[in-house]
Amino acid sequence: MKGMLAMAQQHYIKYLRDVKDQSISQIAEQLGVSWRTAKKYADCSDWNKAEPPLRGKFPIMEAYRVQVDTWLMEDQARPKKQRHTAKRIYDRLVTEFGFAGSDRTVRYYVAKRKSELQIEKSEPYIRLEHPGGEAQADFGTFQAIIGGQLVERKMLILSYPYSNAAFVFVTPKENTECFLEGLRQLFEMSGGVPNRIWFDNLSAAVVSVGTDGNRKLTDEFQRFALHYRFQPVFCNPAQGNEKGHVENKVGYARRNWCVPLPVANDLEQLQKIMNQQALEDLRRPHYAKEVLQQDLWEQEKIKLLELPIIPYEAFRLESVKANGYGEVLIDQKTVKIPSIRSHERVWVKYWWDKVDVLNDSYEVLITLPRGYMDESVPVDLQTLLQPLYSKPKALDYSSVLAFLPSQTKGFLQSVEGKSRKTRIGWIIRMLKTYQIEEIERCLTQEDQDDVSRLEHVLYRLRHPEIIPAPMKDSRTPSVFVGYQPDLTRYDQLQRTEVRK
Repeated sequence: MKGMLAMAQQHYIKYLRDVKDQSISQIAEQLGVSWRTAKKYADCSDWNKAEPPLRGKFPIMEAYRVQVDTWLMEDQARPKKQRHTAKRIYDRLVTEFGFAGSDRTVRYYVAKRKSELQIEKSEPYIRLEHPGGEAQADFGTFQAIIGGQLVERKMLILSYPYSNAAFVFVTPKENTECFLEGLRQLFEMSGGVPNRIWFDNLSAAVVSVGTDGNRKLTDEFQRFALHYRFQPVFCNPAQGNEKGHVENKVGYARRNWCVPLPVANDLEQLQKIMNQQALEDLRRPHYAKEVLQQDLWEQEKIKLLELPIIPYEAFRLESVKANGYGEVLIDQKTVKIPSIRSHERVWVKYWWDKVDVLNDSYEVLITLPRGYMDESVPVDLQTLLQPLYSKPKALDYSSVLAFLPSQTKGFLQSVEGKSRKTRIGWIIRMLKTYQIEEIERCLTQEDQDDVSRLEHVLYRLRHPEIIPAPMKDSRTPSVFVGYQPDLTRYDQLQRTEVRK
């Protein structure tokens, strides 16, 4: 028998012991329970109801409440799939703050705080198994900070269910050029090509799906698949669970590799960060096979197809006619191209990250970045700062600092307590009218102690006082220029009239 016995059984054991004077061994044999269980109830002398363990107080968490609450509050402004899990919070506390408590304590506290903050829990993922040498591919969206700007990027993940290995390519979009370039680079990261790859019915590969389930693929994708010799397999519409492993891996990558938000100087550095995360992840045990994923990956790699000697060049070529001003339409924007005549026809070669404009001899006239390479997401500083107004101490642990200019950051961090709360409230209020750049300029020029004066300075920066230039008078004789008349005679006449 497992678990606690029913109250009637406990009573009967006590009866056999005290009234029938049976031994512990006799009771255990008669009732079919273990000797230890029979002993527990037969000789029990305290039958008071045990109090349930306290779960509302977390003394060991006192020193870390501010950090954890800050992360959870900031998560409310983040995409649902890129929020902290309890495990991720525990890992960060151990790594960044030397937390000595247990994983269970953090889980209890986080569950309590999430309930209070009404944060929805992420949905479970479905696991699927496949033979070695086969892979699944899918896109996921995540946010990062690149060059101080909040950006939204795509991660194309190629996952291998047998070993649980995965590789990531970071790209701005999900178009054909990004998709095929991403697969090419993922094959090179893997050191080979999977025999079969499962995909969604994404538009970069599938033109249409017939009623019979047959798919019409894009010419570009078919050439790519032939070049690398893999067999593409497509999920049935609305049946993403058929490639559940990669969907699980996309969620795992967002929760563990993108929390907190990755910070990089450029896209190249962000790619290196993700590569490092993927390699480090191979060092953990497989979730089901109790073997290091690295060892399983070494076994699986030998089943991959060899990379072709010549890599595939993923680009789109279009013939475009310039307008009367020598301008060409590129990525829905009109661009002036030097060295071409009005109405001349040129070639536009679209790569995933750049555009080449070519003449009739296929000579490159100019190379431009794709229009979406520098796209950023507007940062709502008011929303990010609002939770910090009631918890000003949490500012030191908040990711909002990454979005604040240096003077503004110093303005808030140079004081504590009520003074910091006052300054946070002032910034929130000013952001309703002014841009953060204007606030930064104001803080650069003026003393920061008097916020009421700062507000006046902000107004003057936006509405400077107009002082008219001196009027040039070319008609007044020079002898009268600057002449000051003597008005004392008029004063005497006035006194004389008054006496009358």
